[in-house]
Amino acid sequence: MNLKKYDIVYDESVVNWDEGLPLGNGRLGALIYGDGPLRIAIDRIDIWDNREKPGMFSKEYNYQNLRRLVLASSKNDDPAWQECQNIFKVTLNNKTPYPTKLTPGRMELDFGGKFVAKSTVSLQTAVANVELDGGETGSLEAFVSATENVGVVKVRGNVSLDLHIPGYISGDENGEWGAISAVSGEREIGNCMGYPRAEVVREGAFVFYEQKTHTDYKYGTVILRQKTADGELIYFTVASSDDSENFIEDTKAHLLRMADVGYEALKKAHEAWWKRYWQKSEVTLGDAMIEKIYYRSWYLFASTSRRGGFPMPLQGVWTADDDNIPPWKGDYHHDTNTQVSYQSYLKANHVDEGRCFVDYIWNTREKYKKYAKKFFGVNGYILPATATVEGEPMGGSWIQYSLSPTMTIWVAQSFDEYYLYTGDRSYLKHRAYPFFREVGRAIEALLEDRGDGMLYLPLTSSPEIFNDDRRAYLDQSNFDQALLVYLFRTLKRYADELGLDASHYEEILARLDGFALDGHTLMLDKKQLLPAAHRHFSHTMCLYPLHLINYDTEEHKKIYEETIWHLELLGMGKWVGFSYGMCAAIYAMAEKGNSAYEKLCQFARAFVAENGFHLNGDYKGYGYTTFHYRPFTLESSFGFCDALHEMLMQDHQGYLHLFPAVPVDWKNRPISFKKLRTVGGTLVSAKAKSNRLSEVVFDAPRETEIRLKNTFGGDCLVLEQGGRTRTLAAADKEFLTLSLTKGKTKIYLA
Repeated sequence: MNLKKYDIVYDESVVNWDEGLPLGNGRLGALIYGDGPLRIAIDRIDIWDNREKPGMFSKEYNYQNLRRLVLASSKNDDPAWQECQNIFKVTLNNKTPYPTKLTPGRMELDFGGKFVAKSTVSLQTAVANVELDGGETGSLEAFVSATENVGVVKVRGNVSLDLHIPGYISGDENGEWGAISAVSGEREIGNCMGYPRAEVVREGAFVFYEQKTHTDYKYGTVILRQKTADGELIYFTVASSDDSENFIEDTKAHLLRMADVGYEALKKAHEAWWKRYWQKSEVTLGDAMIEKIYYRSWYLFASTSRRGGFPMPLQGVWTADDDNIPPWKGDYHHDTNTQVSYQSYLKANHVDEGRCFVDYIWNTREKYKKYAKKFFGVNGYILPATATVEGEPMGGSWIQYSLSPTMTIWVAQSFDEYYLYTGDRSYLKHRAYPFFREVGRAIEALLEDRGDGMLYLPLTSSPEIFNDDRRAYLDQSNFDQALLVYLFRTLKRYADELGLDASHYEEILARLDGFALDGHTLMLDKKQLLPAAHRHFSHTMCLYPLHLINYDTEEHKKIYEETIWHLELLGMGKWVGFSYGMCAAIYAMAEKGNSAYEKLCQFARAFVAENGFHLNGDYKGYGYTTFHYRPFTLESSFGFCDALHEMLMQDHQGYLHLFPAVPVDWKNRPISFKKLRTVGGTLVSAKAKSNRLSEVVFDAPRETEIRLKNTFGGDCLVLEQGGRTRTLAAADKEFLTLSLTKGKTKIYLA
């Protein structure tokens, strides 16, 4: 696989941090941008101020009181709604910037008036290069080691180095110093941590600072400089008091050890890791724009997500370098963001890099047990929909989603998919089922009978619909209803697979209502259709990503067709980046390849910077949406990848359908993929030509059976398995049922 054509390349200096050259290893990150000086913004995924927001758990701050006040109000100027806002909108009502992700600062390299002539990142090796001009020659090569906790810069030429500590870290804690928000564009009260000022220390070959906070927690950036014959080597990292009591001295010793290993040895191990990573899977479409976004997305994924570490928050390991508190405080936003970020890694066969999400959720489950009891008054697990790195609640400016219990179910889907796409029954027994059971326990305790024998949530909403308005509390939203049905269907399936009594889950399912439909159009809730274009497709959760309704029967096809028609009627005026991937996935499931492709192209054109970063709005001015801002978050890139996977391989209907949604632009060219992962853990490689399947290779981890939709279009097929070859007469068969042995099985046209 030749990724060179998709390298990140700039032929001029990069002015904005959010278009910088991204490097990372899942823990440590760097962004290279600027010109005079050249800046290297440094980040670490777990540098946080984790203090609890004042007012989070006052005696009035609980679900029962929220329910009381919401149901006692009907419009925004009702006293009950005003009281509700005063109690529960804790992130706005308190002039406190914490809890929040923190930015460790940046190196500033001055090459004496030289300017950047060209800068690149090789996707294949994750190594950045910057060429300088302006008289004397000079250059910079850098990487963040894939195998060690260190970043390394090799400089050719003379350079001076400064270490910049973000401006919001120290200053007036009352907020008069408050900086301009990257999201609102306004000066925000409390946008300053008010920490004691840290001093940059130059001690021999070391440059560092140690930042004290308002607790015992401390952190800092440490740099080691070594002169070479034609320049110098710079080793850097970020450390904190979570690492050790004497973390500055210990980090100095660590950097000296890295210097002893040496630049070339570190680079060799680093490049070997990335070579293995890129061998996991491959997609070839002959479509440069789509492939570019796809491969750059998976480059970013491995740079910010690794097994054994923390999963990516909103900005991963590239928190904004703009002297402000991070957008949305860099939190774990379980309102689409984390879920979509980890929605496509399994099919892409990047299992190790993506597993950190379910491991993190599992390891912090006691936090969710505590939160369920403290706020909701129930036993079991409920996640805060906006959470710190430690899994603690942060509150939110819009209570309808930040205090929603059903976001937990969407997170739980990641456990189910991990089990389904690995086929690991031990994982089912010891992780997936126990987690779902405790989520089900908590959600069931919230359900109530309104007198008709059915079960309902007392409060129901749909992510961010009607923003911060009282109208955002709905009449049994389709979003919540889909998640309830999915939760208890999954628990019933698990009980059946594990030989447990499923009757209790069957009883609950029998008391859950159907989805709200206007004819065959999915509604927002029982009373209304989605009234206008909106960035979230949450009312269609039952289609995607929960796959509760497939494009199979005539009745179901009408639901897809009429719901899609209604979305098209409303238009894209209020969409953001992730809207396009979600819409493309629904089109793909309805086998509308042209429509799915067009939405992916629109996303690629308007919402993605050259470095692969998704910048939320149509900041390039293509006219696709009225949002023209550019706050960087990661999730939409992986929503794009998931939609592309749905175009190439679908497996949620009980059979495997290859190339189900191919656009006309691809039909006259050979397209293929290698080692995409399907349900059960089997790896699938396939080729298509002239809109027909021509070859498929299965690599099964164990004996298994696969039902394949026959789209070969030939009279006779050849099957190779276990060293034997035989002919299959399959022209009249809609489906092929294949018994796979462990290892490879190949089928192709005779």
